[in-house]
Parts: sequence; structure tokens; C-alpha cells
Amino acid sequence: MKWNEYFKFKQIDCQNVDNSTAKVNVLFIIIQMNMMGGSERLVYNLISKLDRQVFNPSVAWFYGDKPLQEFLELGIPLFHVPKNGRFDFSPMRSLGEIIKKNQIAVVNAHHFFSMIYAFFGTKLRNRSSLIYTEHSEWEVQGISQKWRIIGRSLLKRIDHVVGVGPEVTKQLENVFRLPESKVSTILNGVDLQEFQSRGQNIQEIRRSLNLKDGERVIGIVGNFRRGKNHVFLIKAFGELVKTLENVKLVLIGRGYSNDLENSEPEVREMIRELGIGDNVSFLGSRSDVSELLGIMDVFCLTSLKEGLPISLIEAMAAGLPVVGTHVEGIRDVIVPNHNGFLIELGDVHEFKNILLDLLKHPEYRERLGRAGRQLAEEKYSLERCVSEYEKLFLSTLPSLERHRLNKVPD
Repeated sequence: MKWNEYFKFKQIDCQNVDNSTAKVNVLFIIIQMNMMGGSERLVYNLISKLDRQVFNPSVAWFYGDKPLQEFLELGIPLFHVPKNGRFDFSPMRSLGEIIKKNQIAVVNAHHFFSMIYAFFGTKLRNRSSLIYTEHSEWEVQGISQKWRIIGRSLLKRIDHVVGVGPEVTKQLENVFRLPESKVSTILNGVDLQEFQSRGQNIQEIRRSLNLKDGERVIGIVGNFRRGKNHVFLIKAFGELVKTLENVKLVLIGRGYSNDLENSEPEVREMIRELGIGDNVSFLGSRSDVSELLGIMDVFCLTSLKEGLPISLIEAMAAGLPVVGTHVEGIRDVIVPNHNGFLIELGDVHEFKNILLDLLKHPEYRERLGRAGRQLAEEKYSLERCVSEYEKLFLSTLPSLERHRLNKVPD
């Protein structure tokens, strides 16, 4: 039996990580490759912009037999480490073997249980740095007491902890009793240049979607999961079309049949019952989100809870006014009456009125959109995000290694 069969992982890419002594091998660990969610998007964005003169990135994941196409196109080593439903040691051994064989210097584990499974391979079997990135305060809140106790012990021994937003960082500090020196906030970032060209190809895209002249467009980007709360948006939109006929709702994302949280059938049924099917377009998963944002007049995100939503930041970068639910994560990004509005969960009447007001006043939309773009430039650039991660990765290396690379963090 071959060693990689024993350790139960499959390397998707035919090449190993480049073990050149002039570069730092970095392994990102994510939970799944079934769909492109927020944490997957962040890791993809980081890898896309990492300085390849300094870093060699690779990715490992647990759930999903095949990698997402976006990751395949990066041309980096990809490792599928299968995990069953219960806690087991096989993925730990597999990750340890990947780290050892590929001389991984830094592991960046996204989400708590990725960190748990990475600990053996980084701190017990090898001498690699381990950085844990958490994406939402509600995930930290949901960790059981047993795992909180275990987590406090492990986090004392890893190199650094990152929260994607200030509220996430605060939860990490409180739950795991972390000193300020051990944890920091690195805000999610988006490629501002990619979303700057809003306005190009608008007419072509509008024709492809059968949009008529003068029709206004409300949009949302997010896979159909109950936590995304599409039904709230559908209810408000159903009320809106009673008052405003020339309006369309564009839904970007899809549901997955094997996902217990899949809400797409429920959303489709509600649209049918409300009789608004002619006003709603299901676009599925799309790789041209930056262009599709260009046809929108208002962007909505109606989640029950979020980390630091990249889709919302992308909409701001595209110069759109944004409307979201007054929940964790979203309220960290939307400044009421500055770049958009916050809606209380379930308040369909207020939601409908805000959408109506925005659609009736283009100058108001433009003012909010400009403010959103400026806020994205000031706080949420991908360049800033990548630079902070690069400095953090290098800071965890031994001092001699940092000097050898001539990349000593400030």
C-alpha cells in the first residue's frame, strides 16, 4: 500500500509544492470545495495576489470530492483530505504528511475545526507556523464548552489568530481568553480594479437577460441557503411590484441538492405563489459577477448572520447602494444613510419602502454608491488584505529565515 493511500488524501495537482529554499511554502486549509462561500473566496483572492517571488501557495480541504474550477485555474497543488462525520485522526495524519513531504513553512487554517485538524501536523509532527483565521462571530459563539476548553489550550501554542472583522476578533478574545498580542483583525478585501469598470457591457448584458429599457434591477449574490434568508427579500420584492411594475430581481447563486440548508425549492415556490415569476431571474452560479453588478441599481443582502460579507463589499466597490439586514457582519459594513440602509429582520414594509425610494431617486442611489466605493477603497482593498497576510506569514518564521528572504515585516 502506498503512503498516500494509507494517509487517505489525494493530491489533485500532479506537481508537489515548489520546495525552493528561496520561497516560503504556505498551505491554506479550508473546510469544503462544494461551493464558493466567503472563506473560499477569501483564500482564492489571497492566493491570486500573493507575491509568488516569496510564497508558494497550496490548498487542502476536507469535504467535496473535486476542487472548484476557480482553484484548478490557479495552477497550484491541491490536496483533498477526506473526513467522515465524526472526529477522527486520519485527516490529522494526512495533513501532517502533506506538511512534511512538501516542506510547508506556514499553515493558514480557516475556521475552528480546520485549526484543530491542522494542529497535529504543524505543532506536533512538524515545526511549521500555524495561523488560524475565523470568519464569523456566530461560529465562535456556537463552539461547545468542551471544544472551547480544548481550543484555549491549543491556541496558546499556535502562532497567531485572525478575525476577519472587529466583532469576530472580539469574540475570539473573549471565548478563548486571548491576549491582544495573539490576535488581530485583517479585514476581507476585494480587487477594486475588477469592480471599477461598472458600466461596460451593460447593454449587452441587459439584452442577454431580456431586460427592457427603463427597467430597474435589484440584485443579490449568494447561494441558496436558509441562512441567506432569500425569502425575506422575495416577500419585500413581492410588495414592491404591486407599486412599481418596471422592476426586476436578479438572483445570482444556486442551491445544492445534498445541502441540508438548501432553500432554492422554497424560494421558487414562494415566487410562484406570489405570481412574480416574470419579474425574477435565476442566474445560477456565475463567474462574471463583476459585470453583472454593472446592470444593478440596488444590491441587497438579507442574511440572518454573516462574517464580513465579500459580496457586499464587491457591490460597494462596484458603486452600488446596498441594503442589508441589521445583523452581525452586515452592520459592520453598511453605514445607514451613507452607503446604504440596514433593515430589521422581518420588517417587509420598511424594506419595500426603502427599495421604492431608492429606485425612484437615481441621484440618491448615485450618492450612496459613491460613498460605498470610497469606503471600499479606504478599508476593503485586496492589496491591503494580502499585504497584511504576507507580513503575518513572514513574521511567524524564525528571524534567520526572514533575513534570508530579505522580507522582514515592519
